[in-house]
Amino acid sequence: MGIDIGGTFTDFVLLNEESGMIQVGKFLTTPKDPAQAVIWGFDEILQTTGIMPDGLSVVIHGTTLVTNTLIERKGVKTGLITTKGFRDILEMGNEIRYELYDLMIERPKPLVPRHLRWGISERVNHEGKVLIEPSLEELQQVAQYFREQRVEAIAVCFLHSYQNSHNENTVLNYLQKNFPEFNISLSSRVAPEIREYERTSTTVANAYVQPLVKKYIRNISNHLETKGFSGSFFIMLSSGGITTAKVAEEFPVRLCESGPAAGALVSCFYAKTLKLNDLISFDMGGTTAKICLIHEGTPSYAREFEVARISRFQKGSGLSLKIPSIEMIEIGAGGGSIGYLDKLGLMKVGPESAGAFPGPACYGFGGHEPTITDAALILGYLNPDFFLGGTMPLYLEESKRVLREKLADPLGISIEEAAIGMNEVVTENMAMAMRVHIAEKGKDPRKYDLIAFGGAGPIHAFRIAEILKLKKIICPAIAGTLSALGLLVAPMAMDFARSYMARLDNLNWSEINLLFTQMENEAREALLAGGLKADEIQFERKADMRYEGQFYEITSPIPFGLLSSNSLSKIIDEFYQNYERSFGRYLTNYPIQVLTWRLRASSSSPQIKIRYPYISSKSSALKMVRKAYFPSQGEFVDTPVYDRYNLIPGQVLEGPAIIEERESTVVVGFQSRFYIDEYLNLVIMREED
Repeated sequence: MGIDIGGTFTDFVLLNEESGMIQVGKFLTTPKDPAQAVIWGFDEILQTTGIMPDGLSVVIHGTTLVTNTLIERKGVKTGLITTKGFRDILEMGNEIRYELYDLMIERPKPLVPRHLRWGISERVNHEGKVLIEPSLEELQQVAQYFREQRVEAIAVCFLHSYQNSHNENTVLNYLQKNFPEFNISLSSRVAPEIREYERTSTTVANAYVQPLVKKYIRNISNHLETKGFSGSFFIMLSSGGITTAKVAEEFPVRLCESGPAAGALVSCFYAKTLKLNDLISFDMGGTTAKICLIHEGTPSYAREFEVARISRFQKGSGLSLKIPSIEMIEIGAGGGSIGYLDKLGLMKVGPESAGAFPGPACYGFGGHEPTITDAALILGYLNPDFFLGGTMPLYLEESKRVLREKLADPLGISIEEAAIGMNEVVTENMAMAMRVHIAEKGKDPRKYDLIAFGGAGPIHAFRIAEILKLKKIICPAIAGTLSALGLLVAPMAMDFARSYMARLDNLNWSEINLLFTQMENEAREALLAGGLKADEIQFERKADMRYEGQFYEITSPIPFGLLSSNSLSKIIDEFYQNYERSFGRYLTNYPIQVLTWRLRASSSSPQIKIRYPYISSKSSALKMVRKAYFPSQGEFVDTPVYDRYNLIPGQVLEGPAIIEERESTVVVGFQSRFYIDEYLNLVIMREED
């Protein structure tokens, strides 16, 4: 079973590995206690399918709990212990202004206020030599003060601890013995990499969310056990691998992109299945839209990213996290995104969302703000009697009321015009984000295909394709719950890093081999504990490298096996190729410097087969004809509405059309044709512009 929590809905996918049969479920998220929706949904989907908990072998979970906690600043009271004289690093940051000419620039507030940041006497030099042991007397005073302040978690981040963790371990041992109530995060464990601000920020974020994540994971684990589940419980990481609950509890910051990563992985699964080369993964749910580029079945990876940005497109305006993750962009554009008028009277949409409660006004839970789902209902895209297969009615009059009060009347336009405006604004925002992301990679968007999923993705995919001039759109079956399927195609994997800065022509090869041996042993121990066999573990080596004097690095492959001076030519050649791929050229006969050595340990991705619990019948797929708005025509048009489950594979139909299934709706525009392929994907082909 895969369980994916979103901001509005929590999705479930149940897969029988032998038959390939899939069952899905979709339930409203419970924002005050996200674990509650998981527990309710788990019980209901098993009851519906008649499967006993002891018949489940694996449960894999993806969650947005960590990201939401950081964005909403709802973590526990946290203290920071650092080297004396360095307690203000969180506010100093890296001294880069994300908006150069804004004199009133707002920087993200540190998760730890200044009165809870303390420096103690200790020192390790840049080579890892311990110059001063930690002062236990000062440590006693700081810990006592934290106890009086009711601090729950402590982040420990000393200067150069990535080279030698001795002093941080000394603090850990002392606090565990004398102050066992604290949750403690060490930078030498959480992010043992060079760059003081990023390392400190990551460690603080880990400490800030750790008690909440521990409680959350244990609540779910205990419920599963109580119900009779005796299989393996895994958590999705930001890097696209899965890990044990124990590792997730120790390093919760690695779960930041847990849910979105699953969407990227399922796109990779379809890219390989359909033999597609360049693919845009477009996952639009109730709260956000996630965009990821897939090349030859593999997503791009990032060594660090930001969360809780003040300005969503401005790098440097958020909290820096130095953790491996699948590279994607995430914008506040979902079915629940709220439309409003700014100070200039211009219509804007998002990033604020109505969430699961009160949700869009059409849900009937008391929502009083116009959302994208309300606009979609007014524009004829959604069937009020078939939302979630008819189990959740939508109230059209409520949607009209909030759009009239908040947008139409203030602007002096009709309700329909307000809905059209909202729809165009959010679609243009997503198309612009895609265009910028692809351009930054030096690619042409017209050479990409688009895979659209999530509850709202297939509604907006065709219009985005029109704007970007994409020709092919794939909307998989069960698109509304597809990210939960992504959890089931993820490998077990973990990433490790050690900073050891040196020029390639002056490396201590024995030291490098020791670093990789230590990382491999640690990785092997973690993956064996997760149930893998030793011969199932695969290793991949990389290193962050640059020309000496540069400020930014690129990641380049490192050969496996015992490294020596004989490995140098291959390492340099790989660096040249990667540098040219990134910048269009490379320099020879110039010193190359390595900062951080990396290891990824993983299993192979599960090779699953899928059979859906429905096959097209001989009855007509046409359900009705209703008015729907199409931007290319600039008006409402009589549009055939089809039942997805009665479309016959291979049959080709022409747009415009609306195709309904239980968890999502597909909108097909003019000058196009569509069909169901052998894998039950709905494939839309646009004609040349």
